[in-house]
Order: sequence, then structure tokens, then C-alpha cells
Amino acid sequence: MLFEIGQYRLDIDVQKTRQFYETADVVSKSCSCDGCLNFERAVSKLSPVIISFFTNLGVDMRKVCECYVNYADDDGTLLYGGFYHVCGILLDGTSAWKKMNENTSYWDKEASFPVSSDFYISFQKDIALLEKGFPFPVIQLEFSARIPWVLEKKNPYQ
Repeated sequence: MLFEIGQYRLDIDVQKTRQFYETADVVSKSCSCDGCLNFERAVSKLSPVIISFFTNLGVDMRKVCECYVNYADDDGTLLYGGFYHVCGILLDGTSAWKKMNENTSYWDKEASFPVSSDFYISFQKDIALLEKGFPFPVIQLEFSARIPWVLEKKNPYQ
């Protein structure tokens, strides 16, 4: 199925992507750090626009391949980064990750697509940490997002 998302043109096999995520493990199965536990629980509380965006691509947000906390804001929200995999081909568009030099990259918010005012995505052909059994062809969906703290314990990132 062809998608045009901001600067990105993609040919995504939503059914194959969805089939993978139906049997994939939630992130807490492989990591029990507070950041991953919070992410897994918080994504179900995000706006319907964000949840629909991922659902339309066939992605279960609780089953993120990689997520990490960059920092916490004073209000307790966390700036997360991370990525998912999607079965498909990137036809046009470039990653929001830009190289400063050989060893340093940064996320260029202006080069990403805003799913909402607090959730930005980017697609790229380079793949990291591909899950066993993920269907080909594959592209990586990167994100940078403000996510609320929802665990019933003190936020260790503040």
C-alpha cells in the first residue's frame, strides 16, 4: 500500500507488518528498566491521532524494537527516542538523523514528520537490531516523542 507521509513516500505491506506485531513480544519482555516499562504502558494513553497513525501502518506501539529516555522535563514528561520496523520500501525521503561528523549524529526535528505536536517520526533504509523473523523488505521508523510518566512510582529520570 502506498503512503505519503510528509516528505516520505513509502510502499508498506501493512498485513505482513501487522502479522509480525501480533506475535512479537512487548518491550518489557526483553527489558525491565523503568524507561521501557513506562513506555509500554504510556503509549496506550497517547492521543488517538498517534495511536491511529501506528495502527494504520500495522505497528503495535507496545512492541517497540528500541526505546530510550533522553531526558525528563520539569513537568515529568520524558523525551524518548527509538524505532520500530515496518515491512516495506522507502521510495522517497531521507532520515531525520543527520551526521555532524564521523562519530556524531543528531535528530533534525525540521527534517522529521510531526504526527502530533509532541511526536515526530522519520523513516530510513538503514536497519538496526532487526527482530528475528521480521518480514522483508524492511525499513526503520524512528521517533522522537514526549511521553508522560504513568508508572505508580517515582520518576527516576527527574
